[in-house]
Amino acid sequence: MWLPPLGSAPALDTVLQIAGPVPALTAPIGVVDRPFEQRRTPLIVDLSRAAGNVALVGAPQSGKSTALRTLITALAVRHDPRMVEFYCLDFGGGGLTSLRNWPHVGSVAGRADPERVRRTIARLGALIRSREMLFHEHGIESIEHYRRLTTKRDPLCDRFGDVFLIVDGWLSLQRELDNAEASVTALAAEGLSYGVHVVVSASRWAEIRPALRDQIGTRIELRLGDPADSELNRRRAQEVPEREPGRGLTHEGLQMVVALPRLDGQVSSSGLADAAAQVGQMLRRRHDGWTAPPIALLPPQIEHDSVRERTGTIGPGLIVGIEEDELEPVAVDFTHQLHLLVLGESECGKTATLRVLCRELLRTPAAAQLHIVDPRRSLLGVVDAASGQRGGYVASADALGELVPRLIGMLRRRMPPPDTTPMQMRTRSWWSGPEIFIVVDDYDLLAATGGNPMSPLLEMLPYSRDLGLHLVVARSATGAARSMFEPLLAGMRDSGCMTLLMSASPEDGLTIGSVRSTQLPPGRGVLVTRQRDPQLIQVGWTPPP
Repeated sequence: MWLPPLGSAPALDTVLQIAGPVPALTAPIGVVDRPFEQRRTPLIVDLSRAAGNVALVGAPQSGKSTALRTLITALAVRHDPRMVEFYCLDFGGGGLTSLRNWPHVGSVAGRADPERVRRTIARLGALIRSREMLFHEHGIESIEHYRRLTTKRDPLCDRFGDVFLIVDGWLSLQRELDNAEASVTALAAEGLSYGVHVVVSASRWAEIRPALRDQIGTRIELRLGDPADSELNRRRAQEVPEREPGRGLTHEGLQMVVALPRLDGQVSSSGLADAAAQVGQMLRRRHDGWTAPPIALLPPQIEHDSVRERTGTIGPGLIVGIEEDELEPVAVDFTHQLHLLVLGESECGKTATLRVLCRELLRTPAAAQLHIVDPRRSLLGVVDAASGQRGGYVASADALGELVPRLIGMLRRRMPPPDTTPMQMRTRSWWSGPEIFIVVDDYDLLAATGGNPMSPLLEMLPYSRDLGLHLVVARSATGAARSMFEPLLAGMRDSGCMTLLMSASPEDGLTIGSVRSTQLPPGRGVLVTRQRDPQLIQVGWTPPP
């Protein structure tokens, strides 16, 4: 009169057939044993509403990676890749790599590709921000409203549908990537309202801290190493059999088994990679070449001229490169923050950054006058000697000692006279002339001399906005943590200067705001401004003259 005990995991196609039609974002992923009702029912997860974030917890070799593939497969075979996409961070056994070529899978990254891992998390954060602005501007009431627009192919919608961040090996991700926990927790807290879901696997519930656990509505518990750690039913958790991957408990305390991610009817866990390849071929044929948007990475080098071609009209700032979130051109605006400090180790691209800025300033005729301080002569020829915008070029401390008094005299003549009217003060119209940009490369060589020849400029820094004075200073990151207290650099930072932190050894202990020094490819850095959060950018390349 009783059904036989729950056996090994069935194939997913069997479960899908038993479940029949289900609503959108609902996935049958296994079988639940209901012995007192003399029946077995499909294990169905509904990810369309508040339970859209998922945690899958189980002991090692309990079937976590396989269960994640089952969830992805169940959603992929029932949804168009325009409606559901997956971005996988594989820090488990590498099982998710077999899904790399599926049309629903935008990318798969692991510990061997930390840049793509970090970029994936950043891209989904940018998607949430862009949709938040889209909902506000076009009166989209909810994510359900947006899903209806996506189904109708409304041009307001972006290329993404509901996006799932799949993290296999949550604890390993935290260890490998700084700030990963805070970033993923923010995605889980904000994402469901904008169609972004977080799915994580862990070995113990304690690995998932309360800030993230509170955002998770769907909890799947496989066999645990210690049944006392169960969050569903500690007594029933002791009854879950060992050495049977996929077995676990439902939230009702009933035993269940997660199906194998295969659609060929076989009930063997061997050959899952080949089964995934077959599913991928079927999905590609079904959806006629459409694929999830890939995760694009910042290029190792990009020509500055090609960046400018993508800007359309010239904005108020100086175009320096492209930013990471949307791979769009990024500019520095000296009207809001008057000075720029560039920090980095040798050969990281500091001089190339100054060269780009100088050539951008030369595109604004008569609006800027450049005074270049270049101890190593790396910027020689960037500004033509015959150009009216070249105010001066010095390559030694002695020559700089002669230039600085002339600059101070020029700036003092721009100080407002006693009879300046309030209107003149407001519009800064009591003097006329170009903005003065003092561009300094290898500032650490100047500051290391007996007396810093640039120190007299310190008295003018508080009046920079009124006098049209801008400092662009590049310095080695070695010892920069101590040098930030040097009077001129401290004055620049007190005035709220922009900072571009390029590649530097973490051992230098250099921190700008919330950004810590780290090793980066040449030409790459984190731009810290008051206007927005720190941006990782790739500076455009221009060859030396």
